Amino acid sequence: MSPQSFTGRGRRRQTRRGVRVAERAARLLISIGGLGTIVAVTLILAFLLWVVAPLFGGAEFEERGARPLAAAPAPGERPLAADVDEYQVLTWALAADGTLRAWRLDTGERLREEHAFGGARPTAISLPLEGGRYVAGFADGTIRLARFSFRPEFVDPSQDPELARAMTGSERATWKGGVVEHTPEGQYRAQFLDVELGEPVDIGARSAVVAVDAVQERGVTRVLAYESAGALRLARVERRENVFTGELTERVASHEVRWEPRADGLAPERVLVAGAGDRLLVAWRDGQARRYDARDIENAVVVEEFDLVEGEGTLDAVAFLIGRGTLVVGDSRGRVRAWFGTKPAQAGTADGERFVRTHELVGEGAPVRWIASSSRGRSVVSGTAQGDVTVHYVTSDKQLFTSRLEGAPSIDAVLITPKDDGLVAFADGKLASWRVDLLHPEATLTALFRPVWYEGYPRAEHVWQSSSGTDDFEAKYGLWPLVFGTLKATFYSMLFGVPLALLAAIYTSEFLHPRLRTPLKSTVEIMASLPSVVLGFLAAIVFAPYVQGVLPQVLACFFCVPLALLLGARLWSLLPARLYVQWSGTPRFAAIALALPLGVALAWRVGPAAERLLFGGDLPQWLHGSTGRAFGGWLMLLIPAAALAAVFLATRFVDPWWRSLQRGWSQPAASRFEFLRFLIVTAGVLGIAAIAALGLESAGYDPRGGVLDTYVQRNAMIVGFVMGFAIVPIIYTLAEDALTSVPGHLRLASLGSGATPWQTAVRIVIPTAMSGLFSAVMVGLGRAVGETMIVLMATGNTPVMSWNVFDGFRTLSANIAVELPEAVKNSTHYRTLFLAALCLFAMTFALNTVAEVVRQRFRKRAYQL
Repeated sequence: MSPQSFTGRGRRRQTRRGVRVAERAARLLISIGGLGTIVAVTLILAFLLWVVAPLFGGAEFEERGARPLAAAPAPGERPLAADVDEYQVLTWALAADGTLRAWRLDTGERLREEHAFGGARPTAISLPLEGGRYVAGFADGTIRLARFSFRPEFVDPSQDPELARAMTGSERATWKGGVVEHTPEGQYRAQFLDVELGEPVDIGARSAVVAVDAVQERGVTRVLAYESAGALRLARVERRENVFTGELTERVASHEVRWEPRADGLAPERVLVAGAGDRLLVAWRDGQARRYDARDIENAVVVEEFDLVEGEGTLDAVAFLIGRGTLVVGDSRGRVRAWFGTKPAQAGTADGERFVRTHELVGEGAPVRWIASSSRGRSVVSGTAQGDVTVHYVTSDKQLFTSRLEGAPSIDAVLITPKDDGLVAFADGKLASWRVDLLHPEATLTALFRPVWYEGYPRAEHVWQSSSGTDDFEAKYGLWPLVFGTLKATFYSMLFGVPLALLAAIYTSEFLHPRLRTPLKSTVEIMASLPSVVLGFLAAIVFAPYVQGVLPQVLACFFCVPLALLLGARLWSLLPARLYVQWSGTPRFAAIALALPLGVALAWRVGPAAERLLFGGDLPQWLHGSTGRAFGGWLMLLIPAAALAAVFLATRFVDPWWRSLQRGWSQPAASRFEFLRFLIVTAGVLGIAAIAALGLESAGYDPRGGVLDTYVQRNAMIVGFVMGFAIVPIIYTLAEDALTSVPGHLRLASLGSGATPWQTAVRIVIPTAMSGLFSAVMVGLGRAVGETMIVLMATGNTPVMSWNVFDGFRTLSANIAVELPEAVKNSTHYRTLFLAALCLFAMTFALNTVAEVVRQRFRKRAYQL
């Protein structure tokens, strides 16, 4: 029996089998394509999450236990200095009497014990310098430079029977005062401790050196020493080697620093040399400290005094982070805090710098006994009197690890291995160790998305700087400058592109002669085929240098071109009715095309004159703040604002009254009055903007430093223009299609009711097509958010947070394109770049979701029409 149709009659024809098969195949292919798209996007998201997730995991630590030390120091005796080698087989400690002891790390076996300074007892020793170097002070007022370094050496057991016997059945053995280890590569590596001791150096001290510190750079050592007689000395020790003879020459220049003892007569306990030796710190047991400016080594002066403890308690342990810019302080109340120099605007010191507390790592607890810092990063480990060992990363304030030794013995010393892959602690005659993988200590949600106080900065800021040319570089992974740059690029490109594209689409759909519509639309669509790399190249090489040379004229175009178009429209409305209708096609389009160059020509005349009158004759210098009044800048910003306000007021309040007043007027009379109103409104806008600009200037406000600031050749204005040029074809094409698809009977009904074409377009066509127009804008927004090559080549690629339209920026996509090829795989930098990609994914997803919700609302309203 034949199937019944909706009319109740049987169908006369059957659907061919080929059609049914084609329909099913098409349905299947469409379903596969849709599901494939969803799966692909889901897999991309899953991959991004998989790469990013380890950023927020904790560090990995494996306890290797504690072992007794042979010939261990007395319980509670803190060593003057200690260190461990990079392969974690040797460690050494220097006792207060000058005895140097070395131990095998895995067994605690003593490998070496000797007096490091030939019988002389050091009275003070510096914090570690680079390469295992130290400066020691002695009772006779001299100092000595010493180096305790580890020397690796590859050996062959087959050439040494003793070594062969020792390595039989063992992966590690003691040999000749060192340790031999069988490496995973099958080699035998011996590790030895070398001691290099310099000759005594007379720095002019008249009594025992009781506190000393130094910094060394390029063969020059700056030494700060405090002697028991109450004098502070700054010495410069320079050692040079003759490249021909190998002879070493030493020159010493010593200067006594102006010194004022404290009123209570208490002697300082520590002296510290920060930075490159141009900042000196003198600290007392109670935490009081003085900072000296030693840029002039012969005239070091006190510039500020402060309290490192800040209240009750004593200063118990200090350590510099790599680079000696940040000082980490531990006190008797258990607090561990970081200090460094900043240069605020109102420093109030002779050198313009303030030494301030910037990071609070540990709150109150057991007294801190020892602090040591990493030699390759900004990690710091502290040990307390109750056996607590804690590792922090200073930049992010992130606690990486904490543990309490069994029995809670007092920590005598605790060290981070040179590769940041282990910890070693001396406590109560025992040696404890841990295997460490810090993973990604720089990354926390706070460090990535909130302001961080980086070394040397006057305040906490959002900063992105992933690399530098120095070992003491502090990585800065703040993502907000990149998010901000993405939003800034999108804002300025949409500000330029959206009005142009939508107005062009409205004109093409509603007012342009049908004969011109198709070629014009095809021409605009061809613009979309231009590669973004070509547009970026033109922006960077052609547009940016050209605009810099004619900046006043270009800015004048933003005012003169719209004015020329509006003035031309008003003049066109003065034509007789017959000509107005006859010339509504090609002649009107030609008139519009003529108004554009006339507006540009007017701008080329007005721009230099405005520069002379409003900007002191030099607009770039005015933007830099070197010349001119604030009036010109305010006027430039307030004219568009006043124009928008005038349009709003006229549309909401004036036009209804004006239309009722014109009722019964002839078309020529109404046109003349409209032209007169246009002139009055234009003059009013300029007058109101000028009055407001004068008021803001007299109140002391200046637009420079905000939206207007120093001019940079590759800036947001260039990007807005070029990227706006890239998104105009997309928005225009989709918007024009949406307007054209509005049913013709709606237009005819509106026109038949007496509405003008403009009223029909604004009140009927645009609301009906609003969902399509909004979708067009959202597609353009997505194109702008994800753009890479234009912003990469035309912005200067500087990750700064500034709304200045004449400044550059860096976007998320451009940053990924620039830095991902150079990032080490699975490093913090590498994973943070994938986090930037995830942020871009999330931004796009959120925008599309909001856009779809809004589009559905517009669609419902259009359906009601």
